Amino acid sequence: MRPALLLRLSTFALAYVHTFPARKHLIAFYERPSWMEAWEGFGALFAVALYLLPVSVQARALTTLWQERRPVLRACGLLLALVHAVPAADHLPRFIAAAGWADGWRGLGSTFAVAWFLAPLPLQATVIASFARLGRLQHARTIA
Repeated sequence: MRPALLLRLSTFALAYVHTFPARKHLIAFYERPSWMEAWEGFGALFAVALYLLPVSVQARALTTLWQERRPVLRACGLLLALVHAVPAADHLPRFIAAAGWADGWRGLGSTFAVAWFLAPLPLQATVIASFARLGRLQHARTIA
């Protein structure tokens, strides 16, 4: 499989995974509007939209943030780590208590997201640049 295709399929998979919380929380928000359901539902919907953007657009945006707005990138990473800690704290204990697929992928996936967003920016840049070399994404190469 070509690396560029693998990268695109990965972003599609991340978009798809975020449709589950988007659907769940937006339906709950429609039935009983609340701040909690709104930020979880619309946040997940925003993630879906970002992941569906062309990879070159994602790479250009990350490059711009890396080069010109690094404090904004760090603040977004901390915010995203906090946001993903909520489902991790909810699903991971349930998965440990009674291993089930639903809590497992939600708990482990959100825990991985927390770890990624808390990782030092140079490490994230190295990983993204590695994907860029594999996928031949010119804009992402300048991140590292």
